[in-house]
Amino acid sequence: MQFIGSASKKGILAGNLEKEIDNIPDAEGVYYRNFPIISTFDGSIQLDALCCADDYGVLIFHIYEEQEYNVAFFETVENAHLRVISLLSEVKSLNRKRQLIVPVTSFVYAPRLINGEIDFEEDDMFIIRHTSELPQLLVASDWDAAINMKAVLSRMQSLTGLKSKTQKRDYLKSPDSKGAALRKLESDLATLDINQTRAVLENVDSVQRIRGLAGSGKTIVLARKIAHLHAQHSDWNIAVTFNTRSLKEQFTRLISLFYKDARQTNEEPNWKKVNILHAWGSPNSEGIYYKACLDNNVKYYDFSMAKYIRAPGETEFQSVCKNWLDNKPINIKKMYDLILIDEAQDFTPEFLKLCYELLGDKKRLVYAYDELQNLSDSSMPSPDEIWGLDSSGQPVVSFNNKACDIILDVCYRNPGPILSAAHALGFGIYRDEMIQMFDFSELWSEIGYEVKAGELAEGKYVELARSSRSSPTLLTSHNTVDDLIQFKYFNNLNEESDWIASEILKNLHEDELLPSDIIVIFPDAIKLRSSVGYLRDKLYSLGVKSNIAGVTSSPDEFFSDDSITFTSIYRAKGNEAAVVYILGAGWCNAVYELSKRRNVLFTAMTRTKAWLRVCGSGSNFMKLLAEFEMVKSNDFKLCFTYPTSEQRETMRVVNRDMTASERRRVNQARSKAEDLTMLLSSEVNPEDIPLDVRNRLIAMLKGQGAL
Repeated sequence: MQFIGSASKKGILAGNLEKEIDNIPDAEGVYYRNFPIISTFDGSIQLDALCCADDYGVLIFHIYEEQEYNVAFFETVENAHLRVISLLSEVKSLNRKRQLIVPVTSFVYAPRLINGEIDFEEDDMFIIRHTSELPQLLVASDWDAAINMKAVLSRMQSLTGLKSKTQKRDYLKSPDSKGAALRKLESDLATLDINQTRAVLENVDSVQRIRGLAGSGKTIVLARKIAHLHAQHSDWNIAVTFNTRSLKEQFTRLISLFYKDARQTNEEPNWKKVNILHAWGSPNSEGIYYKACLDNNVKYYDFSMAKYIRAPGETEFQSVCKNWLDNKPINIKKMYDLILIDEAQDFTPEFLKLCYELLGDKKRLVYAYDELQNLSDSSMPSPDEIWGLDSSGQPVVSFNNKACDIILDVCYRNPGPILSAAHALGFGIYRDEMIQMFDFSELWSEIGYEVKAGELAEGKYVELARSSRSSPTLLTSHNTVDDLIQFKYFNNLNEESDWIASEILKNLHEDELLPSDIIVIFPDAIKLRSSVGYLRDKLYSLGVKSNIAGVTSSPDEFFSDDSITFTSIYRAKGNEAAVVYILGAGWCNAVYELSKRRNVLFTAMTRTKAWLRVCGSGSNFMKLLAEFEMVKSNDFKLCFTYPTSEQRETMRVVNRDMTASERRRVNQARSKAEDLTMLLSSEVNPEDIPLDVRNRLIAMLKGQGAL
C-alpha cells in the first residue's frame, strides 16, 4: 500500500487508521491523505482519506473526533459517498448494464463517539470505534482491478478530461495510419504515478524541488498542484511563472481543466487569486519581476535598460534580479502565498531568491526543472549555492524531508530510443571528446537508467539503458525504431526543406495527421525567420498553412489547428507534438558553445511524443549523424567511461558560452597555435624558442589538461 499526501491534522487518529490499513495482509493500492476535494450541493468536502485498493475497490474514510452525534456531519458522509459513486459512474468503462462495477465503501472512524446505537442503514457505510474492526468489515471483491484500476485513479485524480484531443480524430479511415496510432496513444487514460502524485499532494509549507526528465509531466504536475491547492485554499494568492511565453496558454488551459474536473463545476478558477505570469514582465504584460519592483518601490529595468547595469558574464535578466536584491526594502511586501516556477533551469539563482523574498513566513516555493534542458552552459545550482547558509552556519533551504525533493523518473512523452539518443547526443557520449556530464553519477539511476555492465562511478566504464518502467513502450510496440527516429543528410538547406515539405504533405494526407500534430524546429533562433522562409513558401504552394510561433502569431500562442508551427527552441520548450522535424541541425555541432548547442539539440529532440526527423547538411551534421549511428549500433545504450571531476571541469571551460570578443581571441590563439605547430614541424627547431617560453607554454598546457 502506497501512502501519499501531507500528514493529516487529525494526527493520532489518522495515524492509527493508516497503521491498521498497512497491517492488512497483501493489501495493495494507493492511500490518499486529505484527498480528493469533492463538490456536493452543500459545498466542498475534503476527504480525510481515500484508498483505491485492488482487492476492495474504493474505500472512503472520515475521521470523527467528537463525542456527540452531529447530524450535519453524517449527512456529509452520505453525500460524499454518493458523489464518489457519481464520479466513477461517469466513466463508461466502469459500468456494466448501467451499474457501477467498482465497489465503494465508506467508513467513519469515531473512537470518541458515545452513542453506541448510531449506524447507517446502508450496507456499504460503517461506523467503527476501533481500527481493529476494519478488517472484519472489508469484503474482498471480484471486480477486475487489473483492467479497471487505471480508470478509477484517473477519475479520482481529476485527469479524465486531459485526453480531449481524441474527439478531433473522427475523420480517420485507415486503422494502420500514424493518426490511428496517435489516437490510441491519446485515448490511453491519464493517471499520475506515485512520484507525480506525491509532487501534487505533498509539502505545501516550504521549498520543494521537482526534478524531471523531458516528458515526465512536470507542467501537468504543477498545474494539478495549483488546482488542488486553489480548491483547498481559495484565499491564497498563487503565482506560477516561467520563461517560455507559450506556456501561459498551456497553464491556463490545464489549471482550468483540472479545477473544473476536481470541483465538478463549470466555474473557472478565481484568476485574481491564481496568477499566470511571465518571469520578467513589463507595463504591458505583468511579470513577477515587474510586480516585485512596483510593490516594493525598486527601480524597474526593461531589456534595453538592463544592458547598462549588466556585469560581464551576466545575462540581462540576471542583472535586473540582482539589482532588485541589492536594493530591496527592509520590509518586503508579501505578494504571494505560493509561487511555482516551471523550467527553472532557465533561471539563475537571483530570480529564485527574488521569488523566495516575495513569500511570507511560509516559504512555499516550488521549482521544477530538467538539467539538460538548460539552454546555456551552466548547470542548476544546489539549494546551498542558491540560498546559502544562515547566521548559525546551517543551510537556509534544505531537503531533509523526501517530500521536498521529488524526482520524476518516468518519461511518458518520448519513446525510449528517442530519449536515449537525445541523452547520448546531448552529452556527446559517442563523440571523440565528451561535451558535458552530470557531476553526480547517481543521477543517471534516479532518472530511470539501469546499469547493464560496468560501474556507475568516476573513471569507470559503464553501460546504461532505459528501464521498461521508466520508458513505457506505448508507441515503441507498434513502430520500428527506424520509423520512430530518423537522421537525414542533405547537400544544403533547400534540399532539407524540399524533403520536409514532401514528408509533411505525406503526414497530412497518407498518415492522417493534423497540422497541429507537426512542428518544425530551427535551432538557430537568430536566423529562424529568414532560414525557414523557403520551406514555408514551399508548403504554401502545396496548400499547407504555417506560422512562426510568437512572430506571425500571438506571443502567448504556440499551436494553431490549421497550421504547421515553425519555432525556435525557446518557444518550443514546454510544448510537444506528434511529429517533430529539426531543420538545420548541424548548427548544434559547431566549434563553439557546444554545451549550449547540444542542450538545444536535446531539448528539440525531446519535443516529440512519437516521431522524430533530424535533418542537416555539411560536415558538422555528418559528425552528428556518425554519433547517432553509434547510439543505434549500441542498441540505444549509453556506453562510456565516466569522466573525472577534473575532466568535467575541462569540459565546462572548453564548451562554455562565449562573447563575440572571447571568440575572436580564441580564434586568434588557435590560428597562432596552428602556425607554431607547422613551423616546429618544418622550419623551426624547438630549441630555437627560449627555454623560459617553452616551460611556460608546457606548464599552461598541462594546467588545461592538454598533456
